[in-house]
Amino acid sequence: MNIHERTRTPIVFCTAVILFTLLLFVIPPKFISPDLGNTVLTISTFLFGMIAGFFIVVTTTDYNTLKGLTASETGKLIALYENVYAYDRGSADRLKILIDKYVRDAFDTELIDFAHHIQLDFEEIKKLVRELPAKRELSSLFQQIFGVMDGLIDIHQNEIVLGTRTVSPFQWFVLDILSILPIVTIYGLRTGAPFFDIVAVTFSSVIVLILLIIQAIDLYVWNEEMFSFNVYEEVLRSIGELPYYPRESIEKGRVHPGEGEYRIGTFPSRGGKERTIEVVRNGP
Repeated sequence: MNIHERTRTPIVFCTAVILFTLLLFVIPPKFISPDLGNTVLTISTFLFGMIAGFFIVVTTTDYNTLKGLTASETGKLIALYENVYAYDRGSADRLKILIDKYVRDAFDTELIDFAHHIQLDFEEIKKLVRELPAKRELSSLFQQIFGVMDGLIDIHQNEIVLGTRTVSPFQWFVLDILSILPIVTIYGLRTGAPFFDIVAVTFSSVIVLILLIIQAIDLYVWNEEMFSFNVYEEVLRSIGELPYYPRESIEKGRVHPGEGEYRIGTFPSRGGKERTIEVVRNGP
């Protein structure tokens, strides 16, 4: 899944702490009157807390819903392969190739966009299931395969619906304004006392952290190694394929391959849409 420039929460947070500490030596204390400052701080903090809390609830709801959908999807992909393997070995060999490409293409884009990105791969899987040869002696298994496929179609449609950002650019603008107001106010109310300076830096940094959390959940990159990598790697292992990782995801520390063999996908240096895939062995 491609790197998004705003997903490095720890680095951004630490940078914010350093920046707010440096501002203590740049911004003079007491440039806002206590009466005005306390009023603005109270109102802006209340509004920021209320709106930020609302978006945390909304984005977390979508995040948990998609998390459940991916768990169901991967389970059904494994079940589909196992059932088709028991039903028709030739079709299972072709399905294995399609599922492998499906997962690799999903990894090559962000989770929030993957439902649209793998649409053609999903259609190929649907086509293969529709064209399975009819076997009377295995009619019950045939119906079971179609039942699993129907479940996957329902999951895929729900993933498409969830493949949009909950927080719009305008809403981010409002959140940014409401986050700047209390930060500016608390710096303007500083008395110059060390304790007040520590409170100002901590308060400002926590506001930035809240924004980063909302963003990470909204983009479905919160706890992404378990959420969007490991769960799909289980599908590859179940169909007898090596795990797969985009090279940039490894280089940026978004995923950490364990020992053993795995595949790495790399875009050609001169451009192009198709990745070159190499097998790597890590560890003893």
